[in-house]
Parts: sequence; C-alpha cells; structure tokens
Amino acid sequence: MRIHRLLVASTAAAASLVLVCAPQASAYDREAYEYAAGHMIERSDIPKVLGSYAPELTFNVNPGFANVVCGVPTSVPGAEEKEVKLKKPLLEFAGNYYSPKGTGPSVQVVVLQYSGATAASAAFDALKRDAKQCTGTGSINWTDDDGTTTTYSTAVSNSVVPGVSVVGVDSISVTLNNLTESAPAGSAYVNDAYTVYTLVNDAILQTSYYVNGSKNTTKEQRKATNEVAFNAVSRWLGVS
Repeated sequence: MRIHRLLVASTAAAASLVLVCAPQASAYDREAYEYAAGHMIERSDIPKVLGSYAPELTFNVNPGFANVVCGVPTSVPGAEEKEVKLKKPLLEFAGNYYSPKGTGPSVQVVVLQYSGATAASAAFDALKRDAKQCTGTGSINWTDDDGTTTTYSTAVSNSVVPGVSVVGVDSISVTLNNLTESAPAGSAYVNDAYTVYTLVNDAILQTSYYVNGSKNTTKEQRKATNEVAFNAVSRWLGVS
C-alpha cells in the first residue's frame, strides 16, 4: 500500500506507545514510519483468552531481513534444520504487547514492507509454496557431562486461514511446538508459537502469539490469534 497522506496516532494512542528505534531509523521515510506507528493493533484488539498484557505498545522499525518461518524438523544426528524464510522486505515495523510482569505470553504484529504490491505478492506466493515444508516432527538428543540425556523435540504444521483474507487471498498459518524433556528428572519446557501471514497490498502482516511458558497453544488461542490478525489488517488499512 503506497502511503499518500500522513496519518499519525492519536494523542491517547501516542501516550501508550513505547518507541524502540534502530540506529538507522532517522534515515527512514518519516511519513511511512509515522503511518506504521499509528496503525498498529491496540490492546483492545487482543482477546482475553490470549492472556493479560501491559497497556503500552512497544514499537520499533528495522531494515528488512529474511525472517525465518520455520525450521524443518529432522531426526538425523548432527544434521542442522533446514530453514524456511520469507523473502527480504525493505523495512519491518513491529508492534509488541507483553505481559504486565515481563514474563508470560506476548503478541506481536510485524509489517513487512516491500517495494510494491508486485514484490509483496511474489513474496507471499513463495511463502505459500515454501510453508508446505513446515510440517512434521523431529528430535535430537545430547548427553551432558553429568550423564543427563536431554531430548529436544520440534513439531511444526501449516494451514490456510480463510477467515483472514484480503481481496480473496487467504492467510497462511504456521504452528510451532517446541518441547524439551530431560531425564531422569523428566522436566519439560514448552515454548509454542502460532503465526499468521497476511498479504495486504505492498506488505505482508505477520501476526504471532508466543506462549513463553510451559503449556501448549490451544485451539481457542489459535482462533483468537486469527482474530488479532484480522484486527491488524483493519488497523493497517485504517478501517477500524
């Protein structure tokens, strides 16, 4: 979406905005930067099932880079996971909401800005193709000096999200399930993530929910994240 006019966050929204700018931020297009800062999701856009969050939005801008969509699981000893990545955008505008105490779940919307609608569409088409590799389960084992053996497992899956679409283009989702189990103690730590990718004119919106804890994402939480993704599109287009 080409930005033809300056739209700035309201005074109320600006008061709850925490800016974390990259060193190069002063060289960015100020109009694009202010548009992005004023068109991120608000706290009210996050359903309660995703947890409680501080009222402040942490916003930052960075040069674009090839974001990792997933690591393709492997069970081959010593083998590195193949990474599926998005095509590199020009800029990235990220808005984050964190739990009040700094621990627990978080919600993030990243706007990946490309040079134009054609470039963004090509990147999204590549994502639809490559994200199909984000499937399956793999695990690796290692033994510490004290003899404790740890198993680290990863399960990923992908799907189409028809409930979040722009001009007939459905979103793509990737679910990541990380699990570490240590023997003999049997301790486990789960750090799941669910991400929705949506094509919006010259950008791809990446909406994520991170558990940051010891529980798996639920069907209700994934559905709620889809709702956040829908709200993120509305905010970005200025229709909410």
